[in-house]
Amino acid sequence: MPELPEVETVRRDLQAHLVGRTIESVSIGREDILRSTDCARLVAALTGHEVLSVGRLGKNLIVELSGDTVVLVNLGMTGQFFVCEACAEIDEHAHLVAELSDGMRLVFRDIRRFGHIELARAQSVGESFTLRNVGVDAMSDEFTAERLEEMLAGRSALLKNALLDQRRVAGLGNIYVCEALFRARISAVARCGELAPEEVQRLHRAIREVLRESIAAEGTTISDYVTGRGVPGSFQERLRVYGREGERCRRHGCTGTITRIVQSNRPTFHCPECQSSGGMNRGESY
Repeated sequence: MPELPEVETVRRDLQAHLVGRTIESVSIGREDILRSTDCARLVAALTGHEVLSVGRLGKNLIVELSGDTVVLVNLGMTGQFFVCEACAEIDEHAHLVAELSDGMRLVFRDIRRFGHIELARAQSVGESFTLRNVGVDAMSDEFTAERLEEMLAGRSALLKNALLDQRRVAGLGNIYVCEALFRARISAVARCGELAPEEVQRLHRAIREVLRESIAAEGTTISDYVTGRGVPGSFQERLRVYGREGERCRRHGCTGTITRIVQSNRPTFHCPECQSSGGMNRGESY
């Protein structure tokens, strides 16, 4: 599933290739990708309007058009949103295709159709179906270590589940939570209220580091994700625990083996050695 780094990469590509261009025509292949609108309204709202900006909140893209119109896009699990010219990817899974004023095309493609598109007004975008329950963005200035500590204090829930809750911290998904917990040397089965202040500081720092590094690598492509230019990311080459079950821990000096467990129907990858309660004494930092 595209997480914050993947969506931010798409945002940057679309910002570079869409802003200033006018949408000349729109075709929609499946209406079930739409939320709070219908095909006719969406086509009318997009056609003839200029793209002013492309923003992001958590895992959601925010495309602002002339005419006080905003298009919200959530990529779901397999969604792709990209600009192309020849567009070999236009097939039965390309559910929206927009012709742009420079001859390029904007394509929304989603094999499993868990993603969606919503039309909103700029002044009320926070009340939309897509954004109304979205919490603080994990890369925003508002997401501080102190804010994270407040979110976790006194809660008995699994730490990983709390970090995945988009109503609290927006943008984190399974891949980057596993990676951040590993970097912070925090147990994969820790509960929110068990963390000491210094552990919260380490976790916050690890979250920001892994997100920044993945954005620099244009995201992680494991199955369907592509950038806004339609090419894969490369951070999968730098994953330290995710998808590495049975492999040796990559932390210098650690002799542990990466293990896979299941939490709330999601796989969790971790090193039982250096993410245990005594893990700070096992292995060296990178």
